[in-house]
Amino acid sequence: MTKFAVLVSILIACGGKSKPSNTMATTKANSPAQREPAKPGDQKPPAQASLYDRLGGKPAIVAVTGELITRLANDPRIKHRFFNTDIPKLKTLLVDFVCMATGGPCKYGGQDMETSHAGMELVDEEFTALVEDLVGALDKFKVPAKEKGELVGALGPLQPVIVTPKGRLKPVSEALLANATAAAAKLTDKEALEIMQAALLAAKRGQRNYADQLFSRVEILVGAKTIAAAAPAFREGAPPRLETPLKKMAKDTPPQPKLVGNSEDDEPTVKRPGSLKGTVTVDGKPLAGVGMVMLYPANGGFGRRTPKVRVVEQRDKQFSPRLLAVPPGSTVAFPNFDGIYHNVFSISATKKFDVGLYKDGDLREVKFDKPGMVRLGCNIHARMASYIFVVDAPAYVVVEDTKEFNFRSLAPGKYKVRTWSEHSLVPTETEIVVKAGVNTVTFDAKGDAERGPGEDKFGMTRQVTR
Repeated sequence: MTKFAVLVSILIACGGKSKPSNTMATTKANSPAQREPAKPGDQKPPAQASLYDRLGGKPAIVAVTGELITRLANDPRIKHRFFNTDIPKLKTLLVDFVCMATGGPCKYGGQDMETSHAGMELVDEEFTALVEDLVGALDKFKVPAKEKGELVGALGPLQPVIVTPKGRLKPVSEALLANATAAAAKLTDKEALEIMQAALLAAKRGQRNYADQLFSRVEILVGAKTIAAAAPAFREGAPPRLETPLKKMAKDTPPQPKLVGNSEDDEPTVKRPGSLKGTVTVDGKPLAGVGMVMLYPANGGFGRRTPKVRVVEQRDKQFSPRLLAVPPGSTVAFPNFDGIYHNVFSISATKKFDVGLYKDGDLREVKFDKPGMVRLGCNIHARMASYIFVVDAPAYVVVEDTKEFNFRSLAPGKYKVRTWSEHSLVPTETEIVVKAGVNTVTFDAKGDAERGPGEDKFGMTRQVTR
């Protein structure tokens, strides 16, 4: 779901729940298929009718939704939240949400409130704009006071669920804001100036992620050099921003697999007398997600693997591969194949970087020299995440869930083992003796990493809950 959909999908949730309750039964009587289409408020509702019927059914919901979207998209208090939105998809999702929540025959397939609002840094002023635009849309179609009250009244309990507490926001310093304001005054592009003013307001409020997104749009419009003097106000505390020229990757490039990384790909014809197969667990439980196993000969005698050129794509609002293992010195391209903007960043100690905003097959490349784990995030879509493991081990393999890993060609002897999962802060270390023939083992990793959305590029949690 887009950010725009996230904002409006809260409108009719009942009792502050994340999704419409299952107790809201589908209303079959007097359904749109059994009657003439109605306009909002132009019918006298039957006794005990559902809110869906009292509003006028799906045609009425479609009409009100269209008006609401128009108002939001033109409201200067909130409209810049929608720049990265698929409007037709948004309208479909919102209509389904309202239809289902009011007792209609629709099914809503969007995200829950907690997931969809993670990292958005919504503030009270934006929530107020949303409510007022809803009221305006209902008033335009003369929706009766009782029905309007039921809809608007459902919003109150949701405010603390989706609005970020002010204490969690970190306003930009007055000095940096002053420099950025002076730089903004030199802008001659009307659209860029309007967006820059919104970025300055967000920075003053402490909406660092949102301010950075807005400022990035200004850079796209006028060029990064034109507005470079303002950059410190929006990038302080974030990882280094890459300014290398964008490259292109063909849009018909096949999707990347979920896992990439196996040392034996370097020597497919080599056959050693030992092998090792098994599974990975996390705190004694089956792995749910991705992980990897790294083997180091205890005698220390091993050479380095050849650096690779690999791809981590953004497609359908997901990173792929979910886990990529590469030797030090490898270069990774980050193409975006979606028609919306994404951002790839890392605040991991192994490699800190920010590739900026781009879409439609554009890419930037990053070289990874230091061994260790790199967690990737998108500063627009908090639920997007994947991992790059820069591996200096001579033997390594990636693994998914309960599937078996397999080292088919190992020299017999003692090995140091490092086992990692996406739920681990650091690899778990142990030792094993590999004998000639087939060896079978289970390696256990620690599940000590936090679950849920990772930190944003400024190191702040992306959870909304208070």
